[in-house]
Amino acid sequence: MKKIALLLIISVFAVEMVSAQRGEVRRANRNLNRGNLEEALQHIRNAIQDESTKSDAETHILHAQILMEIAGSEEPQHANLVDDPLVLAFESMKKADELDEDNRNLLDIQQTNLILSEFFFNAGAIKYNENSFADASKYFLYSYKVSETFGSTDTATLYNAGLAAEIAGDLDRALDIYMQVVQMDYDQPFLYSSLANIFLARENEEEASKWISKGRERYPDNLEMIFAEANIYLTTGNIPEARRILQIAIERDPDNPNLHYAFAVNYDQMSRDTLFSKEEREFAYEEAIKAYQEAIELKPDYFDAIYNLGALYFNEGIKLFVEAENQLRKDMDFRAYEKKEAKIKEIWLQAQPYLEEAFDMIDADDENFEVVLRSLRELYMRTGQEEKLEETNEIWKEKFGSPDDEDF
Repeated sequence: MKKIALLLIISVFAVEMVSAQRGEVRRANRNLNRGNLEEALQHIRNAIQDESTKSDAETHILHAQILMEIAGSEEPQHANLVDDPLVLAFESMKKADELDEDNRNLLDIQQTNLILSEFFFNAGAIKYNENSFADASKYFLYSYKVSETFGSTDTATLYNAGLAAEIAGDLDRALDIYMQVVQMDYDQPFLYSSLANIFLARENEEEASKWISKGRERYPDNLEMIFAEANIYLTTGNIPEARRILQIAIERDPDNPNLHYAFAVNYDQMSRDTLFSKEEREFAYEEAIKAYQEAIELKPDYFDAIYNLGALYFNEGIKLFVEAENQLRKDMDFRAYEKKEAKIKEIWLQAQPYLEEAFDMIDADDENFEVVLRSLRELYMRTGQEEKLEETNEIWKEKFGSPDDEDF
């Protein structure tokens, strides 16, 4: 009888211990419902560490739900409760799925994962808008992975993960994701231009051209694909072919300033490429001016077009100046040199309003500030505008220190 009594005591004690630990799960759930997330987290952690409850799928589902609430909380006291709560929630849901061998919690798992996928997507969107593209890619990818658990193939979210990785500069990750998206036959022309750009960055022009060709074949009338194809040709130095493609694009969308700008860049490059004849380069120079002006007319605040046009005039003046100097050394014909000098100054003065307008469009923290200011200083110096040169020198001193006249 004594042995039986002892067994009964042990059995009752064991039941009470299990009940106590399950009480941790109940307390966690109760605090979650009340919004006491710190207390809920502590109770569920106790339950996860105990042998009697850590093998229950419900425990890990509740853990994930608490972590999701922490991730979505705007209360400052919840911000540092746990690092990357959504990723931990993902791991908890994986554990819950592994433990739910009899599918008793299948509905709760699916419903929780559905919400978790949305949490990840929203987190990715927030990070994307904050320009935290690496984190955005990570969260979009998690959103996609969670959606797979309830039978959904969210190709758009997977593409977003690749796009964010590409912008973040993680081209290996972007390529891996994009290739998955290609296999899903995703309807997105930018996918092909992105693949081409990645292979261009790897200096694999053949593969880049292949993906652009596939994109153009699938989207023959898409202007962005036409533009991307022209960019491939510009990058690889095939200027005539780029010009042909851009002409097609402009004919289809004549009021698109970006196309006129690209056309101008095409001719701009051609005008400086010594592989072309002098006549061809002169023709390209005039065409570049027209195209830049067209882009500016369509978009008056087009900084790139405004600055590039000013730089085009200025660089033309530099080229003619060097030629005149070299010729003077040969023939010492000062009268001819003076005539050329007057023409060169006229060209530099054509650059002035565009460079000044470009400078007025940026602030001192802009990445283009130094190059535009440097261009203006050199222009004022070469055209003898002492007062304006002094003004720009003062701006330079304030931003960069003493002017470096050795550049000139």
